[in-house]
Amino acid sequence: MGALTGTIGLWAGFWPKSFYEHGPIPLLDTGWVAMLPPYNEHLVRDYGFMNLAVTVISVVAAIVMSPLIVRTAATAVITFGLPHMLFHSFHLEHMSTADAILLTTTNSLLTILLPATVFAMAGQLHPAGTQRQFLRNVT
Repeated sequence: MGALTGTIGLWAGFWPKSFYEHGPIPLLDTGWVAMLPPYNEHLVRDYGFMNLAVTVISVVAAIVMSPLIVRTAATAVITFGLPHMLFHSFHLEHMSTADAILLTTTNSLLTILLPATVFAMAGQLHPAGTQRQFLRNVT
């Protein structure tokens, strides 16, 4: 989850025009963001830095491996991902059928299914020692 939010966060936060014109999938020039004009640098940068904030939570969760922080990170991604996916699911008229399918699929997998799976798997963690060790190293 951190790799996903970190990549999007860096791109949109520091290169907002590029993200707007070519995003949102790195290395695949979809131009989907630009299909809902107009360009707003402030909004794109805010979106990027919000993703970086979620990245911080996800990275800490991956290090600490506490069920609570892992589920918190997963819930943060779903809290954004679900309304985001629903919005796009009802605004596909400007896209080709192939793009609409790809957008809906990637949105569903990366912002709903992936974090839901992480949330469910967090119940199998037993990190008491890992969490204490991490906190000692940080303080």
